[in-house]
Amino acid sequence: MTGKPELPGESGESGEPGEPGEPGEPLDRFVLPLSPIAPRQARVRLAAGLAGTGFAAELTEIVVLLASELVTNAVVHGRGEPVLEIRTTDHQVWVGVQDPDSRLPQVQQVDTDSLGGRGMHLVAELAETWGADVIPGDGKVVWFRLRRESPAVDG
Repeated sequence: MTGKPELPGESGESGEPGEPGEPGEPLDRFVLPLSPIAPRQARVRLAAGLAGTGFAAELTEIVVLLASELVTNAVVHGRGEPVLEIRTTDHQVWVGVQDPDSRLPQVQQVDTDSLGGRGMHLVAELAETWGADVIPGDGKVVWFRLRRESPAVDG
């Protein structure tokens, strides 16, 4: 686990380990309110930020969906305002959501009739890799990474 929020995602430690690697160049970083409106604000800002990057529309939709799930988890389970960061390279997009709660997310069994609890399932299924890193004294960052040519997009 890493203690440096500037390089989240390096350790790849989580309930479902991801591959370590450079997350790319910062595209945007912003604080969201600890409020039910935070996921919508994140979706709008991410979609606008990715619009001029050349990423396929389908990939942008997946990024926005998964980021919305991470923000929702941070609002519901976290203990303070979430911070969303997006980084890109020519080959990938990386999104991390930091919150002050150091408890790591879990992919849980969900009853088919349940109305919630599927966010981390979506992240685990659609992301190339994902993870969560504790930031000592400052909570955690939960992140995912998608390749530009994502298998989830390519079919």
